[in-house]
Amino acid sequence: MLRLCFIASAILFATSLCGQLYAQTNPLAYLDHYADAYYPGTDFPKLTTPQWIGEEGVDAVVTLGIDDMRDTAKYEAFLRRILDRLKQIDGRAAVSIMTCKIDPTDPQLQDWLAEGLSLETHTIAHPCPCLQGGDFAKAKATYDECVDMMYAVPGNHPVAFRFPCMDSKNTPSPRAFAEIINKTTGNGNFLQASTSVVNVFKSNDPQLPQKLTLNADGSERFERYIPFESFVNKIENYPYPYVIDRLCWEFPCTIPDDWQAQNIQQPNNPRTVDDMVAAIDATVIKQGIANIIFHPHNWIRNDQMVAVIDRVQEHHGRRVKFLTFKECVQRINDNLLLGQPIRAADGGDNGVRIVDLNQDGFLDVMIGNENLKVARIWQPATKTWHDMPHDVQFTRPSESGRIDLGVRFGQLSPDRIGLLVNNEKDQAIYQYTPDEFVRTSL
Repeated sequence: MLRLCFIASAILFATSLCGQLYAQTNPLAYLDHYADAYYPGTDFPKLTTPQWIGEEGVDAVVTLGIDDMRDTAKYEAFLRRILDRLKQIDGRAAVSIMTCKIDPTDPQLQDWLAEGLSLETHTIAHPCPCLQGGDFAKAKATYDECVDMMYAVPGNHPVAFRFPCMDSKNTPSPRAFAEIINKTTGNGNFLQASTSVVNVFKSNDPQLPQKLTLNADGSERFERYIPFESFVNKIENYPYPYVIDRLCWEFPCTIPDDWQAQNIQQPNNPRTVDDMVAAIDATVIKQGIANIIFHPHNWIRNDQMVAVIDRVQEHHGRRVKFLTFKECVQRINDNLLLGQPIRAADGGDNGVRIVDLNQDGFLDVMIGNENLKVARIWQPATKTWHDMPHDVQFTRPSESGRIDLGVRFGQLSPDRIGLLVNNEKDQAIYQYTPDEFVRTSL
């Protein structure tokens, strides 16, 4: 009760400073939601590829993620033509393999790593959904065993996970994010990203020409691939990385994938290739990331995947970069987060917040931990970052893990973001301005 009174008093004090509270709802509440994987949409501030890619002239990224690996020989046979085509671009075979169960000593894995592939995780048993039968321990075990298995591959450091069947069923869940993905395994291993939520482009996006989003008869081009009416594992018009529950990057998957396509128009349909390319074209316009899912299950041929690569190269050239999930996370950590990943070395909250501080429609970065305290404000006109030091710390280490230091964001006026700090060392409101964070003691 005392803490609630303190917070209430702080809000009233902030109101007196800023005239009146801007709104009854807090547009920054997503920062504190319990494992909300669906908060972004058409109008949510964006994290464009130039903000994190670290490579001049690149406007968009494409990842190619193949699911369900158990038999490395089968995957080598299917992938070889695709890998060789990618290597013609820049010498790298940028494919991510979402793995179920393999022998970590299989020599094929080392050959792939040398070519530039990344080996990622997909659970051992492939349960759909992961949390089924009321057996949480079983669900966590099939995830943990897969993560530990991929860490056991010499020279491999997995970063990403995909929920099985996420393209055909509502398989992700808040509890699975909060209590499985955002935790560590018994061996202390953890991942940094998921690629499990579907992004669907629709004609209500003002950035996109309707020739990309509508069929000739005026119907939605991409929404037709949604597998059933109550499918909710999706966001709209948001092809950008975003953070779930402070600890997990989400790389939203692009509609259509090969399963969704064969589900409505039979396997290996040429329209699947056309619509994959159209979705990538839309992603380039929005300067986002297209995460393409495919399988070696006769739903799409490997020469069709090569055709996708050919057409992207022909249309966009070096404006599009093919990356693995490992490369994406590494570039985000290096170029966006200044070497401060969202998860600390023990897997806990490293005090990194992704938020639009200056309300210009582009996400900014605020890092506050024992190693670094800096706000990074994106300058879209020059495609550069403006770094501002500050004094706010979000988390700190302890013997029992990372500790949340009681910092919460709010919008106190139409153009002003504030932070309420409530811990044993600091009780204050910090208001963002273009030049500094103005501190007012409570």
